Amino acid sequence: MTFSLIALDRDRRTLGIACATGGPALGGFVPHLLAGVGAAITQGYSTSVMAAERGLTRLAAGETVTSTVAELRRADQGEAWRQLALMDGRGEVAGWTGASNVPVCDLHLEPGLVVAGNMLGSDEVVPAMIAAYRQAMASGEALAEALLATLIAGQRAGGDRRGLVSAALKVRAPGGLPLDLRIDHSSDAVTALGELHRRIQADQAFQAFLARLPTDEAPDRY
Repeated sequence: MTFSLIALDRDRRTLGIACATGGPALGGFVPHLLAGVGAAITQGYSTSVMAAERGLTRLAAGETVTSTVAELRRADQGEAWRQLALMDGRGEVAGWTGASNVPVCDLHLEPGLVVAGNMLGSDEVVPAMIAAYRQAMASGEALAEALLATLIAGQRAGGDRRGLVSAALKVRAPGGLPLDLRIDHSSDAVTALGELHRRIQADQAFQAFLARLPTDEAPDRY
């Protein structure tokens, strides 16, 4: 149904999420990010927005990723129908894929990187995404561009076996400005998301607007 990743740019302390699916409007359901605290992806046959939100609340209260995910799963009688992963602000990760999700399912967890998918078009989707992300970061791409390149690689490797209708991108550093983009319905959502990102980057008026907004580094900017 969905393929997603969470990544941490350690040098900039920036978290990012990118995801795509064969249904509409995943941006309101799958990706959740709280700058400086952590990020979550929640997907699967029965997506639990509540679990992602509760997970980030627990991380903000100082609980570990491992204990948070274990408790979320233990308390969820529908856990077999979920696919959920969390990353904290240091890049620690945990997650699970419930046994009742539609194959092909895969979940890759390593410090600073989560890649997950279910109802995938092939078992090459997640490995292709991992390789694409590592290559993009090694070549010096910014986190947003690396996330988009990873979605493209996942799509080319088989993506969601139903095709792709919606996609989303979230990137934020503590005290910084949000990048929060979504395509809610398109015949080629990943391509449309990339095009939207490029248009925003090229929009001089909007970039000038962003340049005058206050951040932690420049709190009095106007």
